[in-house]
Amino acid sequence: MAGGFAANTRRKLVQQPVLTKPAGGGLTQLAIQRTGLLARIYLYITATVTGTPAAPNPLGMCSAIRRVRLVANSGLEIFSVSGPGWHYMLQHHLHSEYFPFTGQNDGNLAPAGGTSYNLSMMIPVAVSDMDFTGIILTQSEQILVTLEIDWETDATVTGGGATYTAQCVPYVEFFSIPADPADAPDLSRAHVILEETRTIAGAGEQVYEPLRRPTYLQLIHGMGFGTSGADQVDRIQLRIEQSNYLFDADLNLVDQLWWAQHGYPRPAGVWAFDWMASSGLGNYGGARDRVNTATITSFESVFNALSAGQLTTIRRMLIDLAR
Repeated sequence: MAGGFAANTRRKLVQQPVLTKPAGGGLTQLAIQRTGLLARIYLYITATVTGTPAAPNPLGMCSAIRRVRLVANSGLEIFSVSGPGWHYMLQHHLHSEYFPFTGQNDGNLAPAGGTSYNLSMMIPVAVSDMDFTGIILTQSEQILVTLEIDWETDATVTGGGATYTAQCVPYVEFFSIPADPADAPDLSRAHVILEETRTIAGAGEQVYEPLRRPTYLQLIHGMGFGTSGADQVDRIQLRIEQSNYLFDADLNLVDQLWWAQHGYPRPAGVWAFDWMASSGLGNYGGARDRVNTATITSFESVFNALSAGQLTTIRRMLIDLAR
């Protein structure tokens, strides 16, 4: 039928079983139901602190989520992000760019006794509501998609003297399969979002080289963010082929661009290269500035560190799947 995928399918949202944090922390898992085309997963996460925290985690209550992962066939990581990575970094780059995706999330607040927190997240399996690249056909015996939430220990979150309870209610968004195969979406690429950390030994120029071959949509860095965050860099650059600079500026321009794209201040300790938002439509932008690293020999994110610290990086990319 005319209209392709958008005109010949239907969006559905289905609640999944609750994932409850084990006593003391640990891993919880859920096999995603085999129904249609998986587009995204909304996670309604709540946590409550009991007792008086002795030394609240400086990252805030979002530190309760050590890691959220979505894994296909026990091997391909589609999504792997921590609670702090989501709250301070990723959520600012998942919608129209004019507001955080989970504005109700108060994970940046310090753990306090007798207090409940909203730590909600979202896993974008497809690129956006308008771009279905990365959508996964789960209605197949050959594909198993597993959601994992790894809960942090009580002591790490509260510093002792208190415990916390938490749970996650997942909601799966999927689309029905078009009757005509000609209307099916492209399933040849995976939309992958991965977080990693590395130690920065001291002040001075630092070079981060992302894995080459994927097509990059966003590269988000964090160093110094937290409940009382502070910038630990003062200049950032992005260069390809050793000498071709796609970006080279201090944080004054970074702040100006953040305001223009988001409409609110940049979280201290966070900066991003967003090749979707550069078209002015945020997460709904075009493909003009995406970086296809399969066609270049050098791809480097360069920054001047003001001190030693921990660098957190989230890579959002498209990966060609083997055929």
